[in-house]
Amino acid sequence: MTENKPDNTLALIAIIAAVTAMAVSLSLSIPLVSLSLERRGYGSDIIGLMGSLPAISFLFGSPFIPFWTRMFGVGKMLWGALILAAVCILSLAISDNIFFWFFLRLLIGFSMAILFLISEAWINTIAKDETRGRTIAIYVSVMTCGFAFGPVLITIIGAEGTFPFVVSSLIVFSAGFAFLLVDGKFPDLSAQSKFSIMRFFKIAPMISAAALLVAFFDGSVLTLLPVYGVKNGQTLEMAVLMTSALLAGNIILQFPIGWLADRYDRNWVILGCGSLGVVGALLLPFTVSEPYLLWPMLVVWGGAVVGTYTIALVILGQDFKGGDLITATAAIGALWGLGSLIGPATAGVAMEIIEPHGMPLIFAIACSLFVLLAIRQIIASKSSGNNL
Repeated sequence: MTENKPDNTLALIAIIAAVTAMAVSLSLSIPLVSLSLERRGYGSDIIGLMGSLPAISFLFGSPFIPFWTRMFGVGKMLWGALILAAVCILSLAISDNIFFWFFLRLLIGFSMAILFLISEAWINTIAKDETRGRTIAIYVSVMTCGFAFGPVLITIIGAEGTFPFVVSSLIVFSAGFAFLLVDGKFPDLSAQSKFSIMRFFKIAPMISAAALLVAFFDGSVLTLLPVYGVKNGQTLEMAVLMTSALLAGNIILQFPIGWLADRYDRNWVILGCGSLGVVGALLLPFTVSEPYLLWPMLVVWGGAVVGTYTIALVILGQDFKGGDLITATAAIGALWGLGSLIGPATAGVAMEIIEPHGMPLIFAIACSLFVLLAIRQIIASKSSGNNL
């Protein structure tokens, strides 16, 4: 496959369509696996371990992606990961060996890491700097819609038998039609990076911290918010809707945040999002029993926290190009895996120690640390004249 710059409009459509399909498939297959294991009599420990495997794949697999991308090229990496994910999801339907399932889940997580990370590097290569914020915001919003739709799809197709896994496999494979739009013209990310992944954490601490923070948020708050709602007197149905309100904020507020990033200093925008993250976490215990305050607060809180990741991707594409960009994106993938692993455990323990408000408290602390880092980075940038 020829690797050169494709038509930007077609490439943008292809990236967003492909990532959305992958998001739907991933968010469909995760609960399918959990429900299937529960029906077969496995305990929550095994189910939880199975659920953590994609994060492990992101954590330990992401550092290898830049090397393999240079070796095989973007096109072969995307198609290979796509086929691997589809085949592994389909294999879940034809085998009930628990050890084979563990292996398959690791492979699915790794293939998804390749697909998402290369797609994020790709969209940053075609985005224009003056509209980069809005471009990335559309990408994040539509991807979030995909993640939100997966569990809804279970209510339509059911969760029993092989059919749901076949559907999930076909959905992820459908992403290939999006890749066909660019007629084999993929970006060139083959250049050798000037730094390692570990070095990236040092030269871009605010971007790194934003990725870790949002992964922590996804893993802890989105996982435990329904439990937190029930512990504070909400019905189960209302507690589940609290998560929906967060996701709504993730979707509807990213474009306004991206617009702000295109008009104002992006470092200040990400600082504002982080500050709202602190405020939202501190307000949650006081608004959880006040519906008129709770729902708008959750929308703003969820949108602002995820906005830190949106702006981090914007700054990433602004400051890194070519081989440096894929290495930087891989570093973010590793941090995402780490945050997804430590988030639920940390927030869960905090909720047990400081019941019932430990979860928002621990996230307020995490957001506060991010805000302090962002302030330090802004001061350092003004002193050096460097946007990093």
